[in-house]
Amino acid sequence: MKKLTILSLLATLALANYIQYKPSEEFAKYFTTQSCSQVLDKFYYLNCYDYGYKGTKAVAYRLEADNLKGKQIKKRPRFEDDTNIPKKYRTTWSDYKNSGYDRGHTLSNASMRKTTQAQRSTFLMSNITPQNPQINQRVWNKIEKRERQLALKLGSLEVLNLINYDNNPQRIKNNIAIPSSYIKILKGDNFKECYQVPNHEVEDESIKSYKVNCGKF
Repeated sequence: MKKLTILSLLATLALANYIQYKPSEEFAKYFTTQSCSQVLDKFYYLNCYDYGYKGTKAVAYRLEADNLKGKQIKKRPRFEDDTNIPKKYRTTWSDYKNSGYDRGHTLSNASMRKTTQAQRSTFLMSNITPQNPQINQRVWNKIEKRERQLALKLGSLEVLNLINYDNNPQRIKNNIAIPSSYIKILKGDNFKECYQVPNHEVEDESIKSYKVNCGKF
């Protein structure tokens, strides 16, 4: 009994820096049974998962400045299958091997490194899509840094990532669809900024080139 009490206390402390994410009305419309095969509530974020694509269509979360300050976990955990999804629609780490695509985080590991539980939640395969290496490691990575900078500046920032697919998308192993582009919407008090990035090699790696009018979303 004592051991269970200690474990419960540790779990509570691990969550203490985070409040369960509840989407704003503007973002909530992307997480319905009409939009998603399954809405995954991961406490730190919501994920609109699609069985046909075997991947996410939308991920939303809130970044608080306090969770981006101070000590951050450096070591990356292993990727994990999402057992909340029926087995036939899940993806695995090995599906990406020799595919030519990175295991691209939709919600960045670096945005959730205050606690072990928060960081591990980003390594669920349901949060991963096949992402062009250049986009993942450079362009999208710069936009992810931008979201953290804004959260630190504004104190709090709500983020919506939308993943687009062609009507007949190309696929990697296990029938995982390859996204055609990624959208990131950054929303704070009296502030909004949006980006759309293709999922293929590009000549221009400046994120200014991928900034778009938020009115189109």
